[in-house]
Amino acid sequence: MDRRVSLERGAGALEKLVPQWEELAAQALEPNPFYEHWMLRPALELPGGGEAELACVWRGATLELLLPVQRLPRYKGLPVRALCAWRHKHCLLGTPLVRAGCAVDALAALLAWMRKERGASVLELNYLTAGAPFHQALVEALAKCGMPSLAVDAYTRPMLRRDRDAESYIGSSLSGESRSKLRRGERRLREQGALERRVLRPGDDVGKWIDELLCLEAAGWKGRRGSALGCSEANRRFAVEVFTRAFERGRLLMVGLDLEGRPIARYTAFVAGEGAFAFKTAYDEQFRKGSPGILAELDMIGAFHERAELQWMDSFTAPGNGTLAWVWKHRCIVQRIAVGVGTAGELALAALPLLQWLKHWGQSICSVPKLVILPGRPQPAK
Repeated sequence: MDRRVSLERGAGALEKLVPQWEELAAQALEPNPFYEHWMLRPALELPGGGEAELACVWRGATLELLLPVQRLPRYKGLPVRALCAWRHKHCLLGTPLVRAGCAVDALAALLAWMRKERGASVLELNYLTAGAPFHQALVEALAKCGMPSLAVDAYTRPMLRRDRDAESYIGSSLSGESRSKLRRGERRLREQGALERRVLRPGDDVGKWIDELLCLEAAGWKGRRGSALGCSEANRRFAVEVFTRAFERGRLLMVGLDLEGRPIARYTAFVAGEGAFAFKTAYDEQFRKGSPGILAELDMIGAFHERAELQWMDSFTAPGNGTLAWVWKHRCIVQRIAVGVGTAGELALAALPLLQWLKHWGQSICSVPKLVILPGRPQPAK
């Protein structure tokens, strides 16, 4: 049976997709909760979401691949049109939902459709985990279609992998000096009142937990910068909806610290199959000397190990963010991949390394200190 590709947009069309979408996510080669319907549909209501479409690969009535995309008239300054994986600013994972067992053929169908339709010369997939099952399937599909690809950029981010228990992991990850420092911080907090370590459980008031997280985040540096979820009504509405839906599905991990009944730290993560993705963390900066944020991170390691099905957790951090680097001892490589479609796309990919080199060369030239001639001083000999 032949495969076909459709582009879906609009609330009504996406609502009709939900049953097939849900089933695809359950059978996905690699999990991505941020592209599941209960999280992606609210995200599409954020600023910029109106530009996105869902690229869907079908075989009969079976949905085999789903990827939110946006069209760009130019790609990295080059005069070629591109189809890029769409994501909102709170999403650092771009792995498409693709059905296990037919991932290579579904990807090949998407690539063949792009070549036939000639609507874009470049397909860009971002925030992919290098060497993971989807990346392997993509490499096979590209070979099958005879299309070139280029890793445009890459970085590493911390990963948490299951140990015998939380104590074993922390003991092997942190030095004795670091553990002693954290114990001193905890004692400092306890000197100020009753310290309670909290874990969100089924039946708890998740709305209260969500509000506490958003208030803590908005009161800190993210609030001052304007990037906290609670800084806009659209982002707050998104946060409340996705946290609530995740909790209802048993897929929300949340831990925290309270001092004298007052929230001073909250840390969240989303569960997806045998893995999880850390999401938002916040702490009361008034108590920073007690390291409540780091203590909450250690408690999340405990909550992770309580879930027998979980084998790993992705730190979900952006390039240059070393927050968890000293606590989580494993790493994964996250990369952006561009695929050349047709002659124009192949030429664009061939030109990109040269353009990147010229950009870096220009920046290095601009950063060379200039010789300043002060008035009244002898000028250097020519």
